[in-house]
Amino acid sequence: MKCVPLPDAPADLVRQHLAESANGWSVGTWGAIGEFQYDAGEPGLTVDLAALSVTSPRGALFIGDLSTATPFALVDDNGRTREIAFCSAASGKRHEAITQLGDRTFDLGIGAPHIDMQVRLAEGDDETHVALCQGVGKPILAPGNPAGPAIAHSSPTRIFVSALARLEVHQPIPPPGGKSPEGPHSHLLPHYLKEGRAHAPGSPLPAGLYCGLSLYPRTKL
Repeated sequence: MKCVPLPDAPADLVRQHLAESANGWSVGTWGAIGEFQYDAGEPGLTVDLAALSVTSPRGALFIGDLSTATPFALVDDNGRTREIAFCSAASGKRHEAITQLGDRTFDLGIGAPHIDMQVRLAEGDDETHVALCQGVGKPILAPGNPAGPAIAHSSPTRIFVSALARLEVHQPIPPPGGKSPEGPHSHLLPHYLKEGRAHAPGSPLPAGLYCGLSLYPRTKL
């Protein structure tokens, strides 16, 4: 896999591909990632190319200021572009313990340098709220922390935030051994997250830059 800088304006590149439902997107880090794709004509879908956003009952993608971003094509040995990574030097909050951000919103404290993972609880989900409040100040993966099991049980909205984008997943978390749903879904993989990597092993992305948004093109570049 090689990394090729692209000459395209990042916002133009995003707008071109956001218009096509076949393309996939992600915001995340090694061990914690939100993935997004929409179906053309799905109920409740809103695609706003001016604002660079897509929302649906299943999830949402909001792309912000890309003026500091550099797009890189990750090209395999066959010359196929597998991913376009929008990178910048900007970092995240880097919470390393659960932090309450609002009445129903919590940062899970995954400790990634460029990605914050949050959850937003549904109104009336008092059981999960209690568990997260009990977990405040503790790492999400700490033994005995009740927050993780409560989140897995109730499937609150998962939110992945970078300097470039915010991705939200409203669909349920599958049970252990289950399959992720089609469209927006998330992964939290403790054994990978503990490695503390910003990118996958062997990533060709330049040192000093973080990927705040990934595009997986299914349509012609």
